[in-house]
Amino acid sequence: MNNVAHRCRWRSLTFVISSTFILVVLTAGTFWGITPRAQSTQSDDAFQEELGKAQTLLQKRNYDDALKSFKRANDLHEKKCIECYVGMARAYQSLEAYKNVIETCDKLIELAGADTRIASLACNMKGIALQSQSDGKDMKKLAAAEAAFRQGISFDEKLYITRYNLGMVLLQQNRDPEGVAELTQYVKLEPSGSHTEEAKKLIENPRRARENYAPDFSITTADGEYINSDELRGKVVLLDFWGTWCPPCRASVPALRDLNKRYAKESAFVMIGIASENEAEPWRAFTTENKMVWPQYLDKERKIVRVFNVHAFPTYIVIDHEGIIRFRSIGTSWERSGNLDEIIRKQVKIVAKSAVSE
Repeated sequence: MNNVAHRCRWRSLTFVISSTFILVVLTAGTFWGITPRAQSTQSDDAFQEELGKAQTLLQKRNYDDALKSFKRANDLHEKKCIECYVGMARAYQSLEAYKNVIETCDKLIELAGADTRIASLACNMKGIALQSQSDGKDMKKLAAAEAAFRQGISFDEKLYITRYNLGMVLLQQNRDPEGVAELTQYVKLEPSGSHTEEAKKLIENPRRARENYAPDFSITTADGEYINSDELRGKVVLLDFWGTWCPPCRASVPALRDLNKRYAKESAFVMIGIASENEAEPWRAFTTENKMVWPQYLDKERKIVRVFNVHAFPTYIVIDHEGIIRFRSIGTSWERSGNLDEIIRKQVKIVAKSAVSE
């Protein structure tokens, strides 16, 4: 997985396994209502100033400088600042320095002493880092993550999100009954939790923890048609993330037009343009002038761009008939390699075969 995607997932309150599966992490400045704190009164002005600077840098996603400031603040506090270690762990995670996250969390557990809330939070962060290292496949790392989450629950059973994370890791180890049991418990404990609906989906279909499922989304196209991900099940979907301001995006339009014509008679295929634009008029004029007749959506608020963690244009994503992401590409190299056409053809054939077998 690329660095940008990892960083995005951490700061948006989730960690996504293989771009889709969610392990919940820390919010900026608080832990689900628990504010991290240093062990002393924090009366030193220099310390307070450096700590505040570090927190601001972290919120601005300037992770390298935030890390430096947290370290300086910690030095001013005799290397015993709990909030500094929490900040360092978050910065390291965003930088994908998972080994450092684990080491920092071990120190945090040591400093927490009798404070089981902080110890539990540190275990949760450590488990997430270990799971990140596993990439959802390394069973040894997943087992270590499981142990960290279980330790976190033993410290504080009321940090319910740790149970959700434990359920995810168990599912990734193909231990579905155990994973479903943990997720069911999470739903019971947090019936209105921010991740309760996702937990329910995992309970219904444990494969979501092992497959690269696309996030749920909905749009209203330029033609006034409402489309959502549920309605697209059973179809092969190509999402084209583009913008009129993007030269490679504009250059790719003829190839996309040809691609759309090639599959025009395939009822199992749909291509959707997701335009990242500030103004509607240039977008409408461009799509009309260039005969972009497939469904077009103006993502003015970057809603769909964010949910799919798109950070470069053009980006192409192919979703299969089950809602699983099968292809992701940045740039126009697909025109030369033909791999986009190849993956679409393959997925359309799979849909045809499944229809015959039914």
